[in-house]
Amino acid sequence: MITVSMEGVIALGLMIIMIFLSIPVAFCMIGASIVVYLVFANIPLGVVAQNMFFNIQSYAYSAVPYFIVAGNIMARGASAKKLLDLADAFVGFMPSGVAMAAVIGCALFGSITGSDLATLAAIGGIIYPALLARGWPKSFIGAIMGPSALLGMLIPPTIPGLIYALTAEISVMRVFLSGVLPGIIIVIFFCTYIYFMGRKFFPDQKFQKPSIIKMLKALKNGATALGMPVIIFGGIYGGIFTVTEAAAVAAVYAGVVECFIHRALGFKDMKSVAIESATTTAVVLFLVSGAMVLARYLTLQQIPQLWADQAFSLVKDKWIFMLIINIFLLITGCLVDILSATVVLVPIFKPLYAKFKIDEIYFAGVFLLNMYIGYLTPPVGINIFAVSAMFKIPFADCVKSFIPFFFLMLIVLVLVVLFPALSVWLPNLVMGVGR
Repeated sequence: MITVSMEGVIALGLMIIMIFLSIPVAFCMIGASIVVYLVFANIPLGVVAQNMFFNIQSYAYSAVPYFIVAGNIMARGASAKKLLDLADAFVGFMPSGVAMAAVIGCALFGSITGSDLATLAAIGGIIYPALLARGWPKSFIGAIMGPSALLGMLIPPTIPGLIYALTAEISVMRVFLSGVLPGIIIVIFFCTYIYFMGRKFFPDQKFQKPSIIKMLKALKNGATALGMPVIIFGGIYGGIFTVTEAAAVAAVYAGVVECFIHRALGFKDMKSVAIESATTTAVVLFLVSGAMVLARYLTLQQIPQLWADQAFSLVKDKWIFMLIINIFLLITGCLVDILSATVVLVPIFKPLYAKFKIDEIYFAGVFLLNMYIGYLTPPVGINIFAVSAMFKIPFADCVKSFIPFFFLMLIVLVLVVLFPALSVWLPNLVMGVGR
């Protein structure tokens, strides 16, 4: 007789087998759900369709398309160059300053679009030829752009952070803010490494005199691009609007800025923006709804709670538990995209970390950082393939050049795991403890 706990193992096993057969992840989760609903729970198939529909009816999910629209508009407009000019004005006078500006520009632009591919295309299209002309090796430029483009997954507002918060049923803003300090530390680590590598590549580089006028001019030109996160977070923290309303305001603001202020987009461009945004939204929400069907089955059968009890009986120490979780997440990040991993694993992990009295925002920060690192690691390594294809760099060279940045991010992950304040201090400071 199959136990309830084994039902969960079979469901997840079926899903993993279908993923390795190259079936789209959403269909893998829906297929596994159909099998367990029919075989184990004896529930009509119509319930699966109903669950998929009602799972994304939550008002909170309406923020997803607005953030996607805002990001797509900014990605097609003039914001990328303005933010890159801003970064260059503040660090360009240093040795290797232009390369450091690429990291900072990616962080700023990624925080607006929340898309690593959009950041690669927009910032990379500008900075790659500039660094190449200055004599930087192609593979090293790719290594700068790949990890830096992913900073938008940590620095808010981010789609992965939003989906995590909605799946875990915790504060969206706290999850957003949990990635800020780790993101800043990564920027500092990357820039430091680039500085020392620059001294190796170009030993004759010297510090130049910084230009206050250039900084002020760049701030003025980049103010409109920087205005979006200011409006979003200022409005939310000031109690003016909710996260969903903030997303809608961001979409309108992006359209006004790029169409009427920067004049980089016309009304004809908005048609392609709308189509691209609708397609992306459909993929994201279909993935989420499919995963939630499987998660609902697991929850109804109390399978995560059973696994939590078993794990708690085997692992007594919180830090041993975190070590196992981090190893598991690093491996998962190599194989599965962040949204799929989030909607499948978070409902399972929630009772586990609750058993060990681990702060939910701290765990969110650790989870998202692990997934971020996974985008840079084979065999899936989405970001490696993107950099290799976009900048015409051999895949093996990309993998080799990514290694130092990978270890820098591992160091940040260890720091975040060992010092929870890196994830929870800013959310508690800004939102108020227990509010």
